[in-house]
Amino acid sequence: MSGGKNLINAKFQTTKLNLQEFIVRHQKYKTRVDYRGDELEELIEVARSIIQQEPVMIETGVPLNIVGDIHGQFSDLQRIFSALGYPGPQRYLFLGDYVDRGPQSLECICLLLAYKIAYPNRIYLLRGNHECEIINRAYGFWDELSQRLPLGLAMKVYKDFNELFSFMPLSAIVRNRILCMHGGLSPRLNSIADLKRIRVPFYDPPQNSLEQDLLWADPKYDQKGFEFNKMREVSVQFGEDVVNKICKKLNLDLVVRAHQVMQNGYGFFANRKLVTVFSAPRYLPDMNNRGAVMRINAQMVISFVILNPTEKEYAGAENFRNSFKDDATSYAYVD
Repeated sequence: MSGGKNLINAKFQTTKLNLQEFIVRHQKYKTRVDYRGDELEELIEVARSIIQQEPVMIETGVPLNIVGDIHGQFSDLQRIFSALGYPGPQRYLFLGDYVDRGPQSLECICLLLAYKIAYPNRIYLLRGNHECEIINRAYGFWDELSQRLPLGLAMKVYKDFNELFSFMPLSAIVRNRILCMHGGLSPRLNSIADLKRIRVPFYDPPQNSLEQDLLWADPKYDQKGFEFNKMREVSVQFGEDVVNKICKKLNLDLVVRAHQVMQNGYGFFANRKLVTVFSAPRYLPDMNNRGAVMRINAQMVISFVILNPTEKEYAGAENFRNSFKDDATSYAYVD
């Protein structure tokens, strides 16, 4: 099914933003989309009106596809949708970091927001640490906008994008058993209610806060408890004991997060109580990492689909699917 057909949220069709046509323009593989200023402004405004009505902790069901960092790698985002199915027929949870570093942050965030408008209950977009102005001004998003758009328009939509980011949810829970966020766990996380009490909007997270840890924290081997995150110089790192304690305290089976490159696209921690999912293959030119998407079926069995880095880029759905590899391993998390 094409991602541009049968859009269900027709009430958001406007003269400035033809949602179906807008999505279709993003379908051609590796395309570089030319945007009008009025449609960008309308896209952001409508998407923000939807996102700001969502709870700060999303509650979602299964089946579900969970996608980690994308980082402006638009061709890989297209490959994911082509191989696994489009939002609407498929339910997606994205864990943040849509922009920066990669060459097409604008296409990535615009397509995801368009799908959010079209299928607001079938795609959820959590916030990553790169959805903060202090980061995305320095790591590529602002530079891309200023190079591709007239300066006045670039300044306006950059401000508007970051205002939208300030409303994004920070966590999600799947069937009350699997907790998801971009970064990691926090010494300030004592209950699910703590996640629900977070107040948005905010532009940059407060120092030494639950909000900051959900965006920035990392697991660390050979460590007990929480320590200052020297690697990032912000937030905390946490040991396996923390994962076990929080899972027991919050009655969780699994924690799913993104935020770190995994050589095989995903990696377990704390005896499979935490998994990191990273969905941007060949994240840097000198890296040969794979990407991964985590899938949870209706029986709460999880599996991973691996996105191999491509030496040569081929168009076509069949070639996209062939570039994926199911790792043939599944893990059951049942009530």
